[in-house]
Amino acid sequence: MPKSQPKESKRTSRWVDLDDYDHTTKPGEFLEVTEWSNGEGFDLHISRGEQAVSLTWGEFSALQAALGDWIDKDIEDEEDKVCPYVVTAGEGTSYCKLGVQTADLLAKLTG
Repeated sequence: MPKSQPKESKRTSRWVDLDDYDHTTKPGEFLEVTEWSNGEGFDLHISRGEQAVSLTWGEFSALQAALGDWIDKDIEDEEDKVCPYVVTAGEGTSYCKLGVQTADLLAKLTG
């Protein structure tokens, strides 16, 4: 059985200095997001403690739903919010509904 040939890709990657977003970080600590070659998710690397997570876009949406109204709860200016798409469900819980807005969120997170 013939083996498949290796494939080469150029993946989009963005990073931000964490000290712009989190006062507990040290200088030089960063967050990097790299989109998967197949477009179905991304790798998230946080330099503090060398933390890494890989998520599909569906898992990312589930994470946002689980975070609910914890996202941006103390931010009043809509332009400064990470998730300006918070909606309230029938039972009174709120969640971040990004669906088609995921690209906007990543662009905001990565500058």
